[in-house]
Amino acid sequence: MTTAAPSRTAVRRIACAVVAAELRRLREDGVLPTLPADGWPDATPIGDDGLGLDSMEQLGALGALAEAFDLDDSLLGGDPPCLVGGWIDWIMLGHAAGDGRMTVRTSGSTGNPAPCNHAMADLLDEAAFLATCFPGRRRVVALVPAHHLYGIIWTALLPAALDVPVVVRTAGTSRGLTAGDLVVAVPDQWQAILRLTRRFPDDVVGVSSAGPLGDGLAAALPAAGLARLLDIYGSSETSGIALRELPTTAYDLLPRWRLLPHGDEDWRLGDRDGGVHALPDQIERVGDRAIRPVRRRDGAVQVAGHNVWPDRVAAVLREVDGVADAAVRLHGNGRLKAFVVPHDDHDPAGLSSRIDHAVATRLTEPEHPKSLRFGPALPRNEMGKLRDWA
Repeated sequence: MTTAAPSRTAVRRIACAVVAAELRRLREDGVLPTLPADGWPDATPIGDDGLGLDSMEQLGALGALAEAFDLDDSLLGGDPPCLVGGWIDWIMLGHAAGDGRMTVRTSGSTGNPAPCNHAMADLLDEAAFLATCFPGRRRVVALVPAHHLYGIIWTALLPAALDVPVVVRTAGTSRGLTAGDLVVAVPDQWQAILRLTRRFPDDVVGVSSAGPLGDGLAAALPAAGLARLLDIYGSSETSGIALRELPTTAYDLLPRWRLLPHGDEDWRLGDRDGGVHALPDQIERVGDRAIRPVRRRDGAVQVAGHNVWPDRVAAVLREVDGVADAAVRLHGNGRLKAFVVPHDDHDPAGLSSRIDHAVATRLTEPEHPKSLRFGPALPRNEMGKLRDWA
């Protein structure tokens, strides 16, 4: 395991993304300072002459950074930081010994997001290994933010390991891809990119994570000229677990992990320090160091990179006046769909508006069913089990 501290460039990119996320939480108007690819320059004032953070926002930013980088106020000076560089100095000092830690949070689709703590050395080792998988890269094109674990590894630590610049792009805008680019995105973004791309330039490599990459999309991207496409399997709790290069269907474990038997045909992860970790899915073992995920253990599905629990969404729908029963599943388009059974005295047209209100006020955007179907009873097979519907 490495004991090196992260680079200043990587720290700045992560830290500024953390602060931007905190400002989005604090500011109801949603107006944020423009965030460059590598974060705000060190000389940028935090207050009125720069980012425009008031005293409460500055305190919120310090708290968010302390949580993310496992810091406390003992390393702060007598006066609060007034420049972005002061934030970065504080973080670098806290991680100088090479034994620092980072905390990220789960998506929190069923309640408060849960903190997940990681040794920075593990994250740096993961990035160093992944860097060996991408020779010849000249840039990292980031479509994901750097404060989630996928972005931390792939758009901050990995570019530092490769010694290449990062450019930030948004799906739906011109990406300006060139030979040597490594594009970091989630499946929904890859779907949008594919629809907007006639042909990829030569020698552009893609990586996907934060949700299942459907077989159709996985085949279509190389057919459109993407030179290589890698899919990363992992979680907020573990970071990266395994990777596969399409068209391979099995994922190869990253060097940090090994499989440990756990009951009848079940498995856990063992790390090099003797720790044991739960896998997010039930898996099929393929050889000594390859796996194939079969199904989520907790019933969650991935929507736009977020864990979403269809049973929770169905429970909310059942509480709507006029709903006798409801079922929710993942649609083939990557969003949720719902089947609703109305009470006899409620027509679907009037019920739809009440459902829309409940969805808008009680569920997160990834939890919103995008397709509603009404019927006199939930669709079931001859064994009485819930079956799919069109």
